[in-house]
Amino acid sequence: MSTLLSATLTAPRSLADAMLNLTDTLSGLSLDVGEDSSNTDNYRYTFFLSPDAKPELLSALSSIVETSPSFDDVDTSIDYIAKNRELFPPLVIGPYFIARNDEDAPADLIKLDIMPNRAFGSGEHATTTGCLLGYMHLMEQRSTPFTSGLDFGAGSGILAIASAKRDGTPFVCIDNDEPSVEINIQNGQLNGVADKLTCYEGEVPPSDQQFDLVFANILLQPLLELSKPLTACTAQGGSLILSGFTTDQAEQIEACYSALGLKKVWQHEHAHWVAQVWQHA
Repeated sequence: MSTLLSATLTAPRSLADAMLNLTDTLSGLSLDVGEDSSNTDNYRYTFFLSPDAKPELLSALSSIVETSPSFDDVDTSIDYIAKNRELFPPLVIGPYFIARNDEDAPADLIKLDIMPNRAFGSGEHATTTGCLLGYMHLMEQRSTPFTSGLDFGAGSGILAIASAKRDGTPFVCIDNDEPSVEINIQNGQLNGVADKLTCYEGEVPPSDQQFDLVFANILLQPLLELSKPLTACTAQGGSLILSGFTTDQAEQIEACYSALGLKKVWQHEHAHWVAQVWQHA
């Protein structure tokens, strides 16, 4: 019998939090979330688990979705990390060269070493691009770098690392996934900005600090639920960059954050994903 199974199903994007929560409640379960090319309202969810955990996963999924996943044996003799890295060529976003396999960067670009891993944010997703473009838009308007930053839902830490490496901005990086925090720390070391990053596991933005640059590239529901603490930790004169929601969800974000006294000053859309910059009115 295979020592590892994959279980794949397509389901609405709105269920992403519930699916992710299963990795906290079921032992030894991991999750990969990908785009569903046939339906932009869905994600393709793939769980990895031991065969013994199959009944428990099916029971947990039955309370979330009506459809059952398809199960496949995983060939553990294959180096899936190496195979996966072949699918991630380097990216260029503005002044950044994002190396996913330690490629050499052109001399005129800022190299970000972000190896493909389980933490979200290796650079290819439209939300990451949107946040970086929002940050670059802000820097075009400023004569000085930001003095403090928060990357909430930091994942790989790519956004904080990009700012720290370009301008030396110190960042607090928070993620609710312990392995992602470890990967964030490793990426900070790899990029020579470990001294600029304070990384820890957490569920909410800090209530006792304010930052003049805040990234929150997460999902619609947590953006709505955490709108007050995210607004509160954005300093007067600072900027809040939001992403992780789609064009059809943007109206909910705008109604929520406008009601808290913020104004939208910039927006980027690509592949149905939206990134916005907000500031205190």
